[in-house]
Amino acid sequence: MLERLLPPSAIGREAEWQRLVEFASDATPQATLGVMWGRRRIGKSYLLSHLCGDTRGLYYEAVRGSKGEALAEIGAAIAASIGAPAPLDLPDWETAIAALMGLGVDRPFTVVLDEYPYLREHSPELDSIIQRAFGPNNPLRTATQCRLILCGSAITVMSELLSGAAPLRGRAGLDLRVSPFDYRGALQLYGTDDLRLATQLHSIIGGVAAYGRDMVGNDLPTSLKDLGRWASQRVLSPAAPLSREVELLLSGDPTTSKARKINLYHATLAAIASGRRTPGRIADYVKLSGPSLDPILRSVTDAGFVERLQDPIRNGRPTYHPGDPIIRFHYAILRPNHSRLSRHGTDARGLWTQLQPTFRSNVVGPAFESMARYWVTHFADPGVVGDNPVHVGATAVAVDGVERKVDIVVARDDGDQPSQRSISAIGEAKSGEELSFTHLDRLEGVRGALGARASEARLLLIGTSFTAALTAEAKRRTDIELVDLERLYFGS
Repeated sequence: MLERLLPPSAIGREAEWQRLVEFASDATPQATLGVMWGRRRIGKSYLLSHLCGDTRGLYYEAVRGSKGEALAEIGAAIAASIGAPAPLDLPDWETAIAALMGLGVDRPFTVVLDEYPYLREHSPELDSIIQRAFGPNNPLRTATQCRLILCGSAITVMSELLSGAAPLRGRAGLDLRVSPFDYRGALQLYGTDDLRLATQLHSIIGGVAAYGRDMVGNDLPTSLKDLGRWASQRVLSPAAPLSREVELLLSGDPTTSKARKINLYHATLAAIASGRRTPGRIADYVKLSGPSLDPILRSVTDAGFVERLQDPIRNGRPTYHPGDPIIRFHYAILRPNHSRLSRHGTDARGLWTQLQPTFRSNVVGPAFESMARYWVTHFADPGVVGDNPVHVGATAVAVDGVERKVDIVVARDDGDQPSQRSISAIGEAKSGEELSFTHLDRLEGVRGALGARASEARLLLIGTSFTAALTAEAKRRTDIELVDLERLYFGS
């Protein structure tokens, strides 16, 4: 029986491992196809290599190269798997896929083709060849128990494998997307009970497993006082792998690696990371027209570098946010200070101290807002924000002629258009700032400006500390919810 416990050193992937175990050990007397995908560094390859080890399967990780090189490597891998004295000669992909699937003639046999998008770069016909192999009456499928898993990190490519008119649509019995840990799941990765430290760590490395392990030498800060030492050594230093991680992410994704004007992609991401969230403000920063900016925004969104949020209560007002904390940190901190950090003898610790105002306002603040919206969407009690808060986001509201940014707005699904939806909650999220009656008054002003559709809206104040007066007011009233770090991380 295949071991259902997580492999050594893996954390927080019990659900994903269970699905892989079920797929690999399925006794169905025919071949089955699975797809596993997600961004880089989150542990997909680690799980799959252990799965193949536990099942005595075949794991192959592709690299950028030629078709002949890949076929030769797979021929050698098959030979090693069956104990053949010499590598198999695989002249084409039809032969290779047949040989791989043939490994499952006698028993369920796991085959993993990792970094599958690299194979498609030189062999675009591969999808169709696999489609044919998994045809309903193809002997390759009916006479073997091969468990073939295609895995990749190129979000754009992998998300399209099973969609629309793609050749593999309808062929896969497993479509497993692996995501970074959310801020609650990341606590185990960080190994800390200090929620203030966890909040700041999440604003830098998010929930990507490798960022908290291999890429920092298994070194994470032990306290807020230790954060400066860690950040200067493990993130700011030119010798730190994390200092150039975003550049590698962009160069490794087919969507951005082939861009003719990659500088415009960097400028677009820099604009978003600096708080320019609307298409108009991004276009002003990049100095592009809207039509010229649109394909760039679409590309970075499809690739997962940027998240597109619809305004819950206003028509046609999307906002763009970094899709991962490391993106925000790179463009807010690392990129603007690249020349200073690269200079020999730079005092990275001193620079970190100088950059604290920028770090708090441009990195921690927006990251904390995202955490607050995530709490509202996934963890908040329905009595606080209403049942199924599917319309959660940020907005801007004119109050006494001045447009005010609103961190959180929750709208009911009761209108044909966003502008017709009633509002169940509005909120403000502040990290490192004591929330007071000033923040409450601001939310009450926004609620009043929204009129009748927000008359019953709860007021959410999410932060790290609150004044005694605000705490007393919240206890007295039923329309105010205070959410501290303890509640944000563990409560509803």
